[in-house]
Amino acid sequence: MYVFIVNPDAGKGQAAGLWRETEKILQQQTIDYRVLMSSSETATQSFIAEQQQLYTLKAIAVIGGDGTTSSVIQSIAKTTTALAILPAGSGNDTARMFTLTTQPARFIEQLVAHQTTAIDLLTINGRYGITVAGIGLDATIGQRVNQSWYKPVLNKLGIGSFAYTIAAVIGLLTFQAFTSDVTIDGHTFPMKTTWLIACGNTSSYGGGLVVCPQASPVDDLLNLTLLHDVGRMKILFQFFPALLRGQPILRKGVTYIEGKEVVITSDRPVAAIVDGEIVTSTPLHVAIHEQALTLVLTL
Repeated sequence: MYVFIVNPDAGKGQAAGLWRETEKILQQQTIDYRVLMSSSETATQSFIAEQQQLYTLKAIAVIGGDGTTSSVIQSIAKTTTALAILPAGSGNDTARMFTLTTQPARFIEQLVAHQTTAIDLLTINGRYGITVAGIGLDATIGQRVNQSWYKPVLNKLGIGSFAYTIAAVIGLLTFQAFTSDVTIDGHTFPMKTTWLIACGNTSSYGGGLVVCPQASPVDDLLNLTLLHDVGRMKILFQFFPALLRGQPILRKGVTYIEGKEVVITSDRPVAAIVDGEIVTSTPLHVAIHEQALTLVLTL
């Protein structure tokens, strides 16, 4: 049995359209499936738990964005249930990392073939994530995108990831830096002026912004990018253009470091984001979990 979780709101209707195409193929090939059409994490987790009790699941397939994927992995992390993703969001950073197909016919073909790989997950205050846990400026950017009027417009135009670029520029002009202590595997790095702390299991977020260039979901490590002790205008005109190009930023004020466990405290509560969703605020505990998820390679 295959279970499909479809977020009808993802991509401003794109997910619903992809599901209609996918369902036709499933019916033509007489493949057994169950489906939930919902954007609610609570409903998603209840539905998955119910299906796990009733059936032996071959995989859970998500048609939606990174946020929908995030709601599913809370139920299947560190289990034998495999995850498949047909991307239909505005960012789609997980799908981009693994070059997953966007075509329903190819997706079903590869879903049935069931070639899988084990990947790492991270947790932030106990919540699982696939991509990047971001604290500070990047969380503010993500929150601005989710609340923006221009995101649905850009989604309809097929350039939804550009919403993150717009929000980033606005965020860079308005965000107030904070003081933090970042403890990585027992070693503490104090930063008086902290802009961004990105803990990467994968390299990118925000629709393809490569914030942790060395991150890999199969190396059993978190790759951190710390943006600190530098002025606002330098970030806007020197660092941010390099980030858009996907290049490592080899300048004073940017620190790359790796580890397995991170504790972050700050002089005020600072929002954190993972897989495109605001989830909590400082203080934070971030950790890597080796080979915690089985992913179907729908290439």
